Amino acid sequence: MPPANIGELLKRIEAIAVWDKDVVVREGDEGDYYYLIESGRAQVSRLVDGAQQVLAEIKAGDVFGEEALISDSKRNASVTMRSNGVLLRLKKKDFLELMKEPLLHRISYQAACQLIAQGAVWMDVRHPAEYRHDKLPGAINVPLNDVRKAIGVLSNTTPYVTYCQSGRRSAAAAFVLAQAGYKVFVLENGLWSVSKAEQQQDGEINE
Repeated sequence: MPPANIGELLKRIEAIAVWDKDVVVREGDEGDYYYLIESGRAQVSRLVDGAQQVLAEIKAGDVFGEEALISDSKRNASVTMRSNGVLLRLKKKDFLELMKEPLLHRISYQAACQLIAQGAVWMDVRHPAEYRHDKLPGAINVPLNDVRKAIGVLSNTTPYVTYCQSGRRSAAAAFVLAQAGYKVFVLENGLWSVSKAEQQQDGEINE
């Protein structure tokens, strides 16, 4: 992140007190803030078959809320406090301006293919059914919802190029991985930006 952004970030970030059982983020709501836990513990859950399924426990130093902001979609999980604490939050507009763009490295299909030839790996962040339908050769499938679980499992010496259909989900995945220190790129505008002629010419799509 550029040094100027860090200074501006400190000016715009807001500290709020939260209490045990407060619902900070509710599944299905519009994304409005990016959060960092300064103190306290929280639980991430999602509604599955009518019941809340716990996905993760998060604590001081952990962040949440970026996926909906980057992909411009609704919240895909709820975050509920499990203790009193303090959260640092950043408005969506400020997050996109100061954090998203500096951390995301978007590249064209041609540039991505060159990276793959040099040892980078395609990372398909779509659902498994989408991945099976038209995955790129050699691509690994790490659905966006599972990206956090893959941190520490993925090689930290291998560059990755994330992709999805439009580029939204892959941007969210790349941001999460970049925060964790991975070298990651995003296929600009996703597979929709790549013509069938290009795909066939380069042999990059499994028919």
